[in-house]
Amino acid sequence: MGHAMTLQRRFLGWLLIGSAIAAPALATPLAQCIGLSDRDTALIVNADDIGMHPDLDKAAFKLIDAGQIQDLSVMPPTPNFAQAAQWAKERNLSVGVHLTLTNEWQEKQPWGAVLSRDEVPSLYNPQGNLWATVTELAAHAKPAEVRKELLAQIAKVQATGLKITHLDTHMVFWPATPELLNLYASLPKETGIPIVIQSFRGTLKEQSQLHRQIQSENAIATPDTFSMQYNPTERSRGVAYQGYVELIKQLPSGVHTIGIHPAEDSPSAQAAITDLNLRLTDYAAWQDPVLHKAIKARGIKLITYAPLQALQEQLNQSSAKHCLK
Repeated sequence: MGHAMTLQRRFLGWLLIGSAIAAPALATPLAQCIGLSDRDTALIVNADDIGMHPDLDKAAFKLIDAGQIQDLSVMPPTPNFAQAAQWAKERNLSVGVHLTLTNEWQEKQPWGAVLSRDEVPSLYNPQGNLWATVTELAAHAKPAEVRKELLAQIAKVQATGLKITHLDTHMVFWPATPELLNLYASLPKETGIPIVIQSFRGTLKEQSQLHRQIQSENAIATPDTFSMQYNPTERSRGVAYQGYVELIKQLPSGVHTIGIHPAEDSPSAQAAITDLNLRLTDYAAWQDPVLHKAIKARGIKLITYAPLQALQEQLNQSSAKHCLK
């Protein structure tokens, strides 16, 4: 658990004191480790929550097909997972796993764990679903059962024949307790798949400082920053959302990822998805030529998580000083 404890200290320290952590240069070695220049700005745009609802999945795959985003993350416990996995296989896509230990929708979209209630009872609420909030999860989940479930979710995706390039988390559960953080941090070494450190509430500079230390000290090929603009109150249907254009203008050199939540509209989606308006505006934003012109104007290189996954395997095999040091 040595690497995990280092990550725990770094992340919890960052939460408490923000940018007071040691401040290296903003650029990190990650770009060079995957064959880019240290002056390059590379971007991965990843749609998550895939498998949760058909109208979310359709939007994400249409963005993939149009070349407007690069990656997506599937949710193994969710109702539309099998269909989403089939769509990914038909396109020969590699995918991420959106590790899922909560269900915020409950009766609107009920789902439990991949493993049965007999196998992981602490992950189920009295209604037979996963817990609705991260707070409830943290209060009830037993670490050994969490580990079993996370590995089972990864195995379920692998059993479809899909290659997994990254791991991220639904509702960002991993900072909730030291045990959850330790488990999440242990996955790259155990599976050969990099994790995404979803520290999106920090500034790009603060994230880069934190992620640089995690990369170096833990040999984890996590992106230099992670951005998610989950701000429903700032979205209006029919009004072009400009937040991503502004973010693109600010990205420094390095390897960055943006998590998005696209969706198409339908009566079914309106009934099931409370934050549908945000998802509709995410879908519109990433279809907007203005956004893609901004990316091109900055010379940003669009990549997938695949080179980070290949790097993670190399890091796991190396006992000498690694390239992220």
